[in-house]
Amino acid sequence: MYPPQRPKTEFEQVATDDWTTGIISEVQYNENHKRIWQGEEKVGPAVRLKFELEGYKFPHYSGWMSFSYGEKTNLYKKYISALVEGATPDMHFDMDQLKELPVKIMWKQNGEYQNVELVRPLNDKVKPEKLPF
Repeated sequence: MYPPQRPKTEFEQVATDDWTTGIISEVQYNENHKRIWQGEEKVGPAVRLKFELEGYKFPHYSGWMSFSYGEKTNLYKKYISALVEGATPDMHFDMDQLKELPVKIMWKQNGEYQNVELVRPLNDKVKPEKLPF
């Protein structure tokens, strides 16, 4: 006996040949995100961004990234350095400041999935809040 056929999920595809505009509508956190790195399972804090894109019905997301602002992390290289004024590795920055930021995004096809290739602010970069201490 064979299992019944399941319908294939069709994902809304984003244009990959031009900039797509929208906003960062949410910053999502996962304290115990599981991932595989160099063949080993790691568990730790992670973050991803939710985008509401102009001309698209469904929200789109960045991939889950280690929640670290280290200079070699994807979060810092791709997002923090591009979107935050005066960004430096390991800076004090509240990710929630990116909510509602208008952005333009270049997407890249990766098999049947799509990934954020580049992201830039549509207007000005976010100015980090001054710390009280």
